[in-house]
Amino acid sequence: MWRPIVVVAAALLAACSSPAPESAAASSPPGSADRPAQGSGVNRYLAYEHSVSVRTDAEKVIALAESLQAACRGAVDDACAILGANLSRGDGARATLRLRARASGIQKLLGVLSAQGDIEGQSTTAEDLAGPIEDNEKKLAMLNSYRGQLEALRGRANADVDSLIKLTRELAEVQSQIEQLSGSQAQLLQRVQTEILTVSIYSSGGLSFWSPIGDASSDFGADLSEAIAAMITAIAFLLPWAMLAIAIALVWAWRAWRRRRRARNS
Repeated sequence: MWRPIVVVAAALLAACSSPAPESAAASSPPGSADRPAQGSGVNRYLAYEHSVSVRTDAEKVIALAESLQAACRGAVDDACAILGANLSRGDGARATLRLRARASGIQKLLGVLSAQGDIEGQSTTAEDLAGPIEDNEKKLAMLNSYRGQLEALRGRANADVDSLIKLTRELAEVQSQIEQLSGSQAQLLQRVQTEILTVSIYSSGGLSFWSPIGDASSDFGADLSEAIAAMITAIAFLLPWAMLAIAIALVWAWRAWRRRRRARNS
C-alpha cells in the first residue's frame, strides 16, 4: 500500500543538492496516546458482545423495549447508542434490540431488564482485535516517520522545483494513507472500548391457538400466486419436450401402421 521509507527518501534526497542534516519528528499514531488504559495483559484488545433473552407479560413487551431504549438514550456518559430495534405488537408481542455502550452502561441496561422482566438466557462472546490494532499502530508509526522525513526534505531552501513537486505529491499520498488507516484504527478501538448487547424480549403466554391459522390466512393470496407462477414455469419448461414426445410417437405410429399394411397386402 505504501512505499518503503528508505527507497523513496533516498531518491528524494538525491534530488536535493545541499546535504543539510535531516531532523524528522515522527508524531505518535492517532488514537494511541488518547486510548484509555486497558491493562497490559493479553485481554486488553477483546471486543465483547452479549446476547440476552428476556421473558415478560405480553402487555409489557413493548413497554420494556421502550424503557430500555429510553435508558440507553439517557446513558450519555456511557456512550450508549441504539444500533437497531424491531418491535412486533399484538398477539405474541416480541421485540429485538441491538445496543452499544461501555461496560458500565451495559450493566445498567441489564439492570433495567432484570427489574422489569425475567432473564431466561444470557451469553457472551469476545473477539480478539489485538492483531489488527497492533498492526495498524506499527503502520501508522512508520507512515508518520516517513511524513516527517518528507517534510524535512521539503523545508530545504535549495530544493529545486521538480523535487518540491515530487515531495508535495508524496506527502499528499502519505497523508491520505494516514487518514484512512487512522479511521480504521478508530473503529477498532471503539469496538474494544464499548460492548454490544443484543436483547430478545418475548411474552410468557406465547402465541395463541389461532395465530398460525391467522398467519396462514393472511399469506393465502401470496402463496396461491406463487403456486400458480411455479405451475406456469413448469409448463413452459415441459411444453417443448411434450411436443417432441408427441411428434416421436406420431412418427412411430405411422411407421407401425405402414408395416402392418404391407404385411396384409403381401
